[in-house]
Amino acid sequence: MSGLVAGIPVALEKKDSMKYLFLLLFPASVFAQIVNLREVAVRPGQVLEIVRKMLAAIPRNYDTGSFTMTASYQENIRLAGDTLNFNESELAIKGDQWKVVKYGRKQSFSSRDFAFYSWISNINNAPGGALHEDIIKYAATKYSILNPVYFRYYNYYLDTLLKDQLVIAVVPRNHNKKGFVRGRLFIDTASLALVRCELVASPAGIRHVNRHGRGGIRYSMMAAYLRASIKFEQIRVEMDYQKQDGKYYLHNVRRHWESVINSNKRGLKDAPWRADFLLSVNSVSAEKNLTPRDSLSRDKIFLNPPTPDSFRDSTVSWQPQNFTRADTLRGMLSPLRSCYDVTFYHLDAEVDLDKHFISGNSLIRYKVLSPFDKMQVDLYANMLIQKILFKGQSLNFTREANAVFIQFPGQQPAGEEQEITIYYEGTPQVPDKSISMKGGVLWDKDDLGNPWAQVVCQGSGASLWWPCKDHLSDEPDSMRIWITVPEGFSEVSNGRLQRQVPLPGHKTRYEWAVSYPINNYNVTFSIGKYTHYTDHGVNYYVMPYHLEQAKVYFSEILAMLACYEEHFGPYPFPKDGFTLVESLYPMEHQSGVCVGRIPADPHPEFAFVVWHEAAHEWWGNNISCKDIADMWIHEAFATYAESVYAGCRAGDTMMRDFLNEQRQQVKNKRPVTGFYNVNDIFYDIDDMYTKGSLMLFTLQNVINDKGLWKRLLPAIQQHFRYQTLSAEELEQFICDFTGKDYHYFFRQYLHYTNIPRLEYELAEKGADLRVRYRWVADVPGFRMPVRVKGRDFIYPTLEWKMLTLHNQAAADFEIDDENFYIEAEELE
Repeated sequence: MSGLVAGIPVALEKKDSMKYLFLLLFPASVFAQIVNLREVAVRPGQVLEIVRKMLAAIPRNYDTGSFTMTASYQENIRLAGDTLNFNESELAIKGDQWKVVKYGRKQSFSSRDFAFYSWISNINNAPGGALHEDIIKYAATKYSILNPVYFRYYNYYLDTLLKDQLVIAVVPRNHNKKGFVRGRLFIDTASLALVRCELVASPAGIRHVNRHGRGGIRYSMMAAYLRASIKFEQIRVEMDYQKQDGKYYLHNVRRHWESVINSNKRGLKDAPWRADFLLSVNSVSAEKNLTPRDSLSRDKIFLNPPTPDSFRDSTVSWQPQNFTRADTLRGMLSPLRSCYDVTFYHLDAEVDLDKHFISGNSLIRYKVLSPFDKMQVDLYANMLIQKILFKGQSLNFTREANAVFIQFPGQQPAGEEQEITIYYEGTPQVPDKSISMKGGVLWDKDDLGNPWAQVVCQGSGASLWWPCKDHLSDEPDSMRIWITVPEGFSEVSNGRLQRQVPLPGHKTRYEWAVSYPINNYNVTFSIGKYTHYTDHGVNYYVMPYHLEQAKVYFSEILAMLACYEEHFGPYPFPKDGFTLVESLYPMEHQSGVCVGRIPADPHPEFAFVVWHEAAHEWWGNNISCKDIADMWIHEAFATYAESVYAGCRAGDTMMRDFLNEQRQQVKNKRPVTGFYNVNDIFYDIDDMYTKGSLMLFTLQNVINDKGLWKRLLPAIQQHFRYQTLSAEELEQFICDFTGKDYHYFFRQYLHYTNIPRLEYELAEKGADLRVRYRWVADVPGFRMPVRVKGRDFIYPTLEWKMLTLHNQAAADFEIDDENFYIEAEELE
């Protein structure tokens, strides 16, 4: 074999033993430190040294700063030779973000089985995956052939010599479970830049892909729903780089997938499925910036869906301790609030759909806990208070921000039960999607042009639309909700609908009764031209044009509720029943759960939203946090519950895979726990969902007792039933119930951004493997046990420990980071 290095002719002899490669050449300055004789034996270790130097040169060779690219993108997906989906687009790209500038698509499949063909023709419908093949991102990923930690699992040898390039072949070592790919690296001899890379999944890599979701857990769930399966047989990726102004930039990324589809229902057996993806960069520029809101394409939003029941925008950053007096008045349980306990509300309000106006009154019945002549209630400053009545007399009041301070004519003694009625009106605020939990009233139109309205106020609080004691710690024992709307519209609130009362002026009042404690932000209305139907005692309110889709989507609701009852205990609100409402936005409104807009075409994303919001009936509604800083009690458990139902449908492996996909959404930007005694809503709230869920899954595996864990969750529900609680109370209950101290565990996952990192070193000594390991964590005394795959637990601390495993190879050693949300870092 012959070739050129820096333009000099060479002769290359490859030995079958793979121990030595003989290279005849004249010195090339770049390789002078590695090979500097006319005839030398190039050992595999020296080839690996070239790879190391190539990696060290990345900052010099590649633009790692901020720049914008334009690119063409193409997808071609086929089944048994027939084209299912062919689309082309032009993209603007900046970093990991991109937007579609132009888009064209051709689909060719039967509408009679739309859900199935849509599923197999949209397995990956975004260029984001191609962008992550870039060496700057790929080099540091787990199991990458360019990650120095994993060099031990591959052989690197000189494959061939081209005019200006050295080609290095990489193959997994024999019987290696961690060698997921084989490939070739094309390295420029003058600059040591990687100019081309070819990767093909090894048998171990194919097994890994088929085991871990085959395109994502959402597609796996859809596969179960559609009674079809997909199995990958080949995955190939090629990328090359182009030089511009002294730097190399990504030029082309080609991906080729081969799978087989099986579906007895459709008579498909090993039907060949093929997909080709091509991303071609057309230009690179440092001038143009994508605006944050434009940078998220429609597909990008789909791949990383927003948390289901809170407004947020990923471009909003958290500014620590940037709180106002108004935040403190809302969030602190001051003596003017702790002096009384609300026992009952009667809210009577009229909603004007044309003027976006609300007027009415709120009766607040309360028990005096300590003597007072002044109390605080809450109503947003933009809402007018007309009068406040106490025993038929009008009371004086003052306002500061959104707080209302009411002066009584005399002292109210402890133990008495009294009531006031506040008359009010105004135009409530609308949600601001750029702030995580700044809610309001949504005013919109349905698909037929009819008015459609809904209130969403988690975070901002119920006082944005009705007067109340707006603090999470105080829930009424029961409530009456009367909402008046224009004739011809339906209105859905919480609890049981008692009656519909026709009123003068072509109006209808819907009267609802709630029989259980309810937190204020759950009190709601949804107003629209609804169709109502019932099935086995469950009420459904949907748009008439979505009735048939709703019956399909909601066909498994009873199974879902049965699953939650099995794992969490009986449904908490049997007197009020269970209602699902198609709405403008999904939200866990107690016994009147809003699920968002019903999509026209089947998609698992909508099902996951339903699972999440329904789970809040247990986690967030039956038991509720006392302070918004502990909102993770609602969101972490409800997100974890999604995986519980995935497990009920398809087994423990599906549950684990469902949870592990949540890792992609964790940001670790700030602690899960917020600031206490202020209304802390101005931050990116994602991690209370997914990181919290993964924390619970980790705790489940740390406890390592299926029976104990299955008893723990219903015990929490029963012990704190219809109560508000703090994280501290919940943590202590878990410690007491399990008989173990887990305070260190909760402190690390909830109060620090970093997750625990297990560092370990491997050294083979004959047939044995010596493992040196320790935790790196923020909490003093962190001591969480963790499992080694195929073996038992190890018990790391913050100090180094040593372990010898007999008859164990380094390639077979693996920390179980699928069942524990940790970082596992093998050190060189």
